[in-house]
Amino acid sequence: MRRRPVISLSAATGLLEAIEAAGANPEQVVRAVGLPPAALSKPDGFIPCAQFARLLDEAARASGDDCFGLHFGERFNPKDVGPLAYVMMNSPTIEAGFQNAGRYLSVHNQAAKVSFGVEGRFAYARHLLVDPAIEAPRQHNEYSLAVALNMVRLMAGSSWSPLEAHFAHPDPGQHSEQTRIFGAPVAFGRAANAFVIEREFLDRQVPAADPRLYPILRRYLDEVLTEVPSEDDLLGSVRRAVAESMRHGDPSLTKVGKRIAMGPRTLQRRLKDQGVEFKALVDDTRRLFALTYLRDPGHTLAEIAYLLGYSEVSAFNRAFRRWTGSTPSDYRRRAAR
Repeated sequence: MRRRPVISLSAATGLLEAIEAAGANPEQVVRAVGLPPAALSKPDGFIPCAQFARLLDEAARASGDDCFGLHFGERFNPKDVGPLAYVMMNSPTIEAGFQNAGRYLSVHNQAAKVSFGVEGRFAYARHLLVDPAIEAPRQHNEYSLAVALNMVRLMAGSSWSPLEAHFAHPDPGQHSEQTRIFGAPVAFGRAANAFVIEREFLDRQVPAADPRLYPILRRYLDEVLTEVPSEDDLLGSVRRAVAESMRHGDPSLTKVGKRIAMGPRTLQRRLKDQGVEFKALVDDTRRLFALTYLRDPGHTLAEIAYLLGYSEVSAFNRAFRRWTGSTPSDYRRRAAR
């Protein structure tokens, strides 16, 4: 049985406050979709994306705000998403920013795909939910496109609006709020959620981009994506969660379980069913990342130890010698030849 696609709880930053401001009881809304009251208190965790979509839908029903997802997305700060937002904000051009969104979105949301293409004088930046478990996508669609609008405005300027905004769900009847927020004509029932933009807009430079920070962010996200071996869905998800947790210290079973919306006992049992010990999986994931970091001369040994979750370089040295039979410094010298 494959695990359901998940979304980072950073997507729900400020959601409880938004529900309360809209006149509904946040605790009741959260309980109504089968989540414990404290489920949204850990922004570094994950929940099934279908459950997040139901949460937005229930918030709209309970508050009486038919455009709740749209309004929540309008007020959402994309920086709360984390590394994905920062790599886009520091991309050299708008086109590179869209490319990075497509490449790295799965780090944040496994249930959606982003793509863009050029058709004549126009370009289309598309976003599509691909999780069949999401039965009512409207609130999630409108939330996602509103957040995307804020993201592009961080890159290009706060006055930017697309030529058109498209939605994959049916026309809700009244769409004055959608027109107001996007500052453009809106259309519904399309193949994907999308912005229609001028072709020339893709070539625009991102004024606030930091060319020194950009490659660091790219390397980090590339490592999260590519250093996780292609394997069983559960094992790949656990490795990704371990990689995300390492920067904050030792990746415990409880911490990693929260990131993939699974209790520690359940996670341990599922891994045991596949003949895998959690500690061994953490150890092997650290080894993979250590080898990658050491091939990059831009990382000092102290930085690598920190990125792998070790409190001291000496602990990293001991672990690396156990993995490879040599010290990190010796490995780096050989790799540089």
